[in-house]
Amino acid sequence: MLKFISILLTREFKKIYFIFFILIILFVSLIVCYFSYKDYSFNNHQNIVVQNKLTEDEYYEIYSNGSYNNYLLYYESYIKESMNKVKLSNLFSDNNLFCFENIYKVQVFLSVFSIVIGSSILLSEYKNGTIKLFLNVGASRFKVFLSFLISCIFLIIILNLILFLAFTLFLIIFNNSFELFKLKVPIIFNDDVIYVNYYLKSFLKFILNMLPVIFIGSFSFFISIIFLSQLFSLCLSFFLNVFGLVVFQWLLEYKIRFLMYSFIPYLDYTIFDDKLNIVLFNIEHGTNLSIFNGNVMLMLYFVIAFFVSLWFFLKRDVN
Repeated sequence: MLKFISILLTREFKKIYFIFFILIILFVSLIVCYFSYKDYSFNNHQNIVVQNKLTEDEYYEIYSNGSYNNYLLYYESYIKESMNKVKLSNLFSDNNLFCFENIYKVQVFLSVFSIVIGSSILLSEYKNGTIKLFLNVGASRFKVFLSFLISCIFLIIILNLILFLAFTLFLIIFNNSFELFKLKVPIIFNDDVIYVNYYLKSFLKFILNMLPVIFIGSFSFFISIIFLSQLFSLCLSFFLNVFGLVVFQWLLEYKIRFLMYSFIPYLDYTIFDDKLNIVLFNIEHGTNLSIFNGNVMLMLYFVIAFFVSLWFFLKRDVN
């Protein structure tokens, strides 16, 4: 199967759309890195106001959604995150290299490419009739399905890594030094402030933020197999990726929270960049959004979609 995957990857690398994606990534990285470096200004948070614990009446005067019990549940987290923000506010220096944070905004943009890759990589074999060739050489349907899925995920990972390396290279060029690799930043660990390598921290965060990008590409892959429609797969995946969080927040206004148990609120991990805002969001809306829950939801729905689409692929007649 590894040989089969390598053949698929080699073939996809040569396709014009994939080369086009790489060129766009390089161009966008150059533009975003250049302007963010030139216009960078550091925002500190010295004026953080920490609220005392509210009474039940005071709570409902401020928040129109959620419940007071939920507020009490999250109040300790609110105090902790507020204090952490105060601790860190005066420790960051005004360094242009912090504009590397903009890479995560560009990374979200890669979801578009992952959706296109996922919706077309195996479905094109149906349209061209070449799916029969893969099955006639003795490969089982399961191996064919798994090989295309793995190839899809590999392509998405490769695009992400190209973005990370390109952003790094351009920032080094604009800064005219390798200071990016030596920079250390303070973080809170077990209620203590420690200093860690900024570039390594950024890379680990980049890997974490890659999970939703991989998921939406895989989701597009699964939907294309279930419905045998690239258009439907593209439209549904784009809608959920772009408007899913908006729809989720709109439903919360009517105290409809069932989507918090879906993958929809977790298609963009940049919402977790400010932990205090997430805590306040959970308090106000009675939700329980967190990166841990996001990883669980993405994994759960990935497995469900995998087996459903695999069943359709195994049972469907390809003649």
